Amino acid sequence: MEEKNICGPIPIELHKKIRQEIERDEITTKEFLRKVIEEHFMEKGVDHMAARTVAVQVSEELFKRLKRVVAKKKCKQKDFLLEIIESAIAREEEEILQQELKEEESPHGEDSEEPEGEEPEGPDLLTEEEQAEA
Repeated sequence: MEEKNICGPIPIELHKKIRQEIERDEITTKEFLRKVIEEHFMEKGVDHMAARTVAVQVSEELFKRLKRVVAKKKCKQKDFLLEIIESAIAREEEEILQQELKEEESPHGEDSEEPEGEEPEGPDLLTEEEQAEA
């Protein structure tokens, strides 16, 4: 793949932040710039116009724990939160699906008011033989 060079002056404070991140992540300037540019243009398939914001307040302790884990994983906080949200939603959706399948298999559903072990009363729920005997 052919490559081109990109350069330009940036504010000193921004340069310092970039250098710190490069050193922290133990990557080259080239790798850093490529990562930042790709993230900017690709943003993991999220259409910025269709994206929605979810915000919550958390305790200081939980916030520190989050920061610690994100630092250990060497990832962005946003990426980590998206990962755990997607994982939790997938787990809940699977539970919901299993519950719905279970309810479809059950003749009365779980919300049925019929006591367990007893047959429902009424001519419309009796077999043909039971209806003839009744």
